[in-house]
Amino acid sequence: MNRTASRENGTRRGAIVVLFAVLMIVIFAMLAFAVDLGFVALTRTQLQVAADAAALAGAGTMVGGTEAAEAEVRRYIDLHQQQGSPVDESRTEIRFGNWDTQTRRFDPGAEEVNAIDVAVHSRARPFFFARVLGRDEFDSQARAIASFSPRDIMLVLDFSGSMCFDSQLSSIDTLGRVMVEENLQQIYSDLGSPRFGKMQWTPKSIPGNSTQQVKSALGLTKVPYPYPSGSWDNYISYVMTDSDINRAGYRRRYGYLTWINYLQAEQCRHAQTPDLWMTREQPVTAVKDSVDLLVAYLQENCPHDRLGLSIYTASDSTAILECEFTNDFAEVAEKTRHRQAGHYNIYTNIYDGMKTGRLEFERNGRSSAGKLMVLMTDGQANLPQNEKTAKRRALEEAHAAAAARIPIVTISLGAGADTDLMQQIADITKGVYFEIPGGQPVADYEEQLKDVFRRVASDRKLALVQ
Repeated sequence: MNRTASRENGTRRGAIVVLFAVLMIVIFAMLAFAVDLGFVALTRTQLQVAADAAALAGAGTMVGGTEAAEAEVRRYIDLHQQQGSPVDESRTEIRFGNWDTQTRRFDPGAEEVNAIDVAVHSRARPFFFARVLGRDEFDSQARAIASFSPRDIMLVLDFSGSMCFDSQLSSIDTLGRVMVEENLQQIYSDLGSPRFGKMQWTPKSIPGNSTQQVKSALGLTKVPYPYPSGSWDNYISYVMTDSDINRAGYRRRYGYLTWINYLQAEQCRHAQTPDLWMTREQPVTAVKDSVDLLVAYLQENCPHDRLGLSIYTASDSTAILECEFTNDFAEVAEKTRHRQAGHYNIYTNIYDGMKTGRLEFERNGRSSAGKLMVLMTDGQANLPQNEKTAKRRALEEAHAAAAARIPIVTISLGAGADTDLMQQIADITKGVYFEIPGGQPVADYEEQLKDVFRRVASDRKLALVQ
């Protein structure tokens, strides 16, 4: 019996050894398979990361044209590696087309281009262990489609009376006499260099407190005043008494220089002096030029965006929607160009300007489009009621815009702007604040505003859609 039990135990031990050997082969085979499978997965993941990044980068650059987008795709491909080696951008296929959000299909070569399709291929890579099964190498490829959303952009622009302050003698201390007086002469030229009586450009000193005496000396007694509001008597009285005229050294000195200053300081509204819209009064002209730049950029690179225009303050002391959302960017530029500082009202109702813009998003905004509001001011909110109430209402409206998911880019222009308010509005709405400080040449305003609008135009919502 002992000998029989010993033989059985030996048989079992031999079977276990054989079974263990077989299992070890299976385990090592599975381990080898796992290593190769992990290698393939890692390789393809790295390739997909490269495709995703390149597609997003290309979509973000498409506003500069398809050539620029393709170059950016290839640049991003070069920045990525696959198993320690650079991804080969020469094996990348790039297509431009339209992504339909409803059908979730990509239409290459479509006329309305809003997406980019990037396919990245890698060279054949060797397996580690699969060679024993007759598989020496494998290929990898990855594809990504990125799209940018069209945008609805609402411009909320300040056309209060202060938007011509840089063109007035009161700004000599900050901008310098030469710059202000040259701008006044430019405005006179823009009006057609009109001639009235014996007046000349350089103001002439005429003694006396009688407006009739001065008017006679200027040869204006029988000359009709050229605009609907104001008069020669009112102009003469202004030059006699205004403190800014006195500080500039032109008290009781009469000529076209002081008359142009009078038009802006006392008769700036369109109903009073309708021709001022065609002049280069500042800083409002810098704003107009910047809107022209934004429009030109959108026309060339973002034809599927829409633009709207809200102006504050309107004749009823609220705001006016000058343009509903439209693809006709030129219409927005034209409306802006034909407005002047204090066009409807000299006061500043930032709250209602924002509200008017927000309501247009509610009425006519596209659900699939990105939203953006651009708010600009050079002064302090003083409507409705007073500065304290006006500021509080502006902040309330900022919260309403935030609830509607409308980010606001705020731009303060000049030394008189309420920079704290503009920063708060941008922060509340998760927008961006740009400050263009005062005390610098008007040309600097223009260049800085243009840079801001370039950044606004090129910033858009991107998404990987496939």
